[in-house]
Amino acid sequence: MNIYKSLNEITKYIEDNLEEKIDYEILAKFLGVNVYTMQRLFTMLAGIPLAEYIRKRRLSCAGYDLYKGDNKIIDIAMKYGYDNATSFSRAFLKFHGIKPSQVNKESRSSKE
Repeated sequence: MNIYKSLNEITKYIEDNLEEKIDYEILAKFLGVNVYTMQRLFTMLAGIPLAEYIRKRRLSCAGYDLYKGDNKIIDIAMKYGYDNATSFSRAFLKFHGIKPSQVNKESRSSKE
């Protein structure tokens, strides 16, 4: 088993399913180990915990969606698994350093 090839398969699965619930059991099967061991291996190899990696990828994609699209903030929040706009806004601000509403305003003014 090439562990780096398996890590690439894991990240590809995550990228393909960012808008869905990520099934850790499926990820563990890529490595042929249990969920706990898979999470430990991912952290060791990637240098970031799996849940944090997924959260950051979702917030990155949400930022892109806000900038490029005309979607409402709540729609993007729901798309990436947040239950409400408030928790999404807090996480977005912490990650990007800017409020989601500011991204929307900036993208609209730059398109005009």
